[in-house]
Amino acid sequence: QLNNIPDDNGTLAVIVSIKRDSVAHFVPSNPMSRMITGMFLDEETSDICFEVCTEVDSDDGDEVAPLPVTFHAHSQILQGCAPMLASLFLFGSDGEEITTASINDVKPAIFHHMLHYVYGGSVPDAELNARAKDIINAADKYSIVNLKLEAEAAYVNSTKITMDNAIDNLL
Repeated sequence: QLNNIPDDNGTLAVIVSIKRDSVAHFVPSNPMSRMITGMFLDEETSDICFEVCTEVDSDDGDEVAPLPVTFHAHSQILQGCAPMLASLFLFGSDGEEITTASINDVKPAIFHHMLHYVYGGSVPDAELNARAKDIINAADKYSIVNLKLEAEAAYVNSTKITMDNAIDNLL
């Protein structure tokens, strides 16, 4: 009599259990991504700076000069992860190294999300859905492809295309 064959058809029942490696819980993960994300906006270690300008309306409705919002960054991180942003800091026409770049075509909040993404962060889903078009445009302009793809996916999933808005929603 074979005890391993439970029925008349000759079907063999095999029970598999996986034992979790308890040692894996004590081994820390690679700290590099946490370290890079921790360098985001670190003024002490940064070697370059973005000044992102936004238009401000005064109390009486008149437009006031743009107020720059400063974002400190690291050229080495940008060279590896966002070469288009890094190229803004190449040498000027007089041969001097540029350490501050002005950004006038992206809102500061969108630039913050974009730069945070470059440093290994992520854009919260609510923000990604609410500001998808602005993020798509900024990520496209500065060639941050993965962020653009994430924002496009969020846009497609959060937008109902109708006959009335089809033209406005062409990407």
